Amino acid sequence: MECLFFSSLQVVSFPFNVGLGRGKVHSMSSRRAIVTFVTGCLLLPSLLAGQDVVARVKRYAELYTLDQPGTHAFHLKAELAPSFDRDKASGRTGEIEIWWASPTRWRREVRCASFYQIEIVDGSRDWQKNEGAVFPEWLREMAVAVVQPIPDLDATLAHVKTAAVRNEGRGINISWDEPGTDGSVSKGNGAVIELDNDGPLFAMSLGAVASLHEVVDFHGRQVARKVSGEFGGPEVTARVTILEDLKEMPADPGGLSDAILKTVVMKELEVRRNLQPEQFGGWPPLPIGPIEGVMLLEALIDRTGKVVDFGSYLSDNPGLRAAAEDRARAMRFEPLVRDGMPVQVLTTITLPFKTTRPPGVELFPPSKQIPAAAGVSPYVLKAEFTTRGSGGEVIKGTYTDTWLSDTQWRREAEFGKSRLVRSRNGGKTYLLSEGPDAGLLRILLKTLEPIPDTTSWFELEWLVVHDSVDGVPALRVSRGPVNPEGVLEPQTQGYWFDESGTLIKTHEQGLDTRLTNRGDFAGLQVARRIEMFNHDKLALRLDITDLSAAGTVDPAIFTLKGHEWVHQFTPEVR
Repeated sequence: MECLFFSSLQVVSFPFNVGLGRGKVHSMSSRRAIVTFVTGCLLLPSLLAGQDVVARVKRYAELYTLDQPGTHAFHLKAELAPSFDRDKASGRTGEIEIWWASPTRWRREVRCASFYQIEIVDGSRDWQKNEGAVFPEWLREMAVAVVQPIPDLDATLAHVKTAAVRNEGRGINISWDEPGTDGSVSKGNGAVIELDNDGPLFAMSLGAVASLHEVVDFHGRQVARKVSGEFGGPEVTARVTILEDLKEMPADPGGLSDAILKTVVMKELEVRRNLQPEQFGGWPPLPIGPIEGVMLLEALIDRTGKVVDFGSYLSDNPGLRAAAEDRARAMRFEPLVRDGMPVQVLTTITLPFKTTRPPGVELFPPSKQIPAAAGVSPYVLKAEFTTRGSGGEVIKGTYTDTWLSDTQWRREAEFGKSRLVRSRNGGKTYLLSEGPDAGLLRILLKTLEPIPDTTSWFELEWLVVHDSVDGVPALRVSRGPVNPEGVLEPQTQGYWFDESGTLIKTHEQGLDTRLTNRGDFAGLQVARRIEMFNHDKLALRLDITDLSAAGTVDPAIFTLKGHEWVHQFTPEVR
């Protein structure tokens, strides 16, 4: 068969899988991912993840925070309403009014349909008058955001020191992870700050949200006339209708009490110490998606220990959302006490799940086709491959995969004057790419990485049909367009499994790959030959020359100094 120039193939950059870890479930919130991951954004030099960015966030936080020492005394009033007309019936309307003389002398009133609060601080005294049993979290967050877009600045700056930093248009995007955990499994909860050259545009973490618009100057402080955010429901916009110098404090309204209603943000493990024994009847069967995994909810617990509201929701299977909220509502906590009084608590609730399929639902076959994906014993895999380089000559290349664990591995391919290395050592990942055929090597490593974990395929666009490969009956799982003859289009992902559940063919980036010559390794049937075709013509052939248990491995090979990559970049780490 003819071996084609790899340089003639359509090379498409591979998407990075960010924040995924096999064995440690790690995912980004959907509402945060929209802000955090922007197509085409480039990583800034590593120095920006250090003190320069910390200083910049600190400077902007101080510039945009009204309720801090040195601010001119002010009177502010804001009207709250849903950001979009479609949400008018949500009931998320209200009002915020603040009279502020200093950090130790101020008055705030917040109001919505279900809750009204007056709070007055004068020196060491703090009084409140509350109407309503629960301070809605969306209202509390907006009341903070209009004067303090980045609350809990010290904790935020500690995260910024090690956060991922991206160049984004006229500014930067700073993101990090604040995982929730029940003590046995965890799931990532994303946080982000976006800054442009003039100041913060967006900030979000557990218990805080602010998207700033129409910024104006107030005695040297920057104040947004519009602040938007949401907690577990329709987005709300606070529109500042009054911002003026403070003339005088309103008269004492009477009826104030020392019984303070406070909301605190707490780590899940601390909150779980107060969890009472629960009875749980089990998860409902799921027709699609993973039947085992982890989910995470942001939850508000009232002063009696009852879960009363939810923020963002993350799950390996979104079909369990209603069941997860029902289970969380059934949880009961001993009231959490601060300064001798019960408080509302904003926290995460992490729930592992394991369920079944309904009768009659066709199951996806297993996808553990590659040693690293199956998590078998440490190994070293060596292979040789042949293809044409960018100069037109047929060249032999080498590939080595050294895998000790999910957090310690190295994959390297060399071809002529080109080299590509991907590795991980603990929490750090590395990428070294050099030479004219580095794009070819990227395609090669992509081909040799595990396919998407079919047990987690839950998107409705995945199509399962019965097919055949070279006369062998197969089950085809695909996502993307299929032409009228049933042939997958170039941009479509496709995977074929034989009747035993063994992967025998793939289709990605317009290339077909066949996996043959199976051999046993630690109970896993591994393809010893991989052939890649472009329009039915052989483009590359790879043969595994050795696959054996790893002996003593120098740990230094997993660190590539000067080539640290900010994100996990390969499906192998999932």
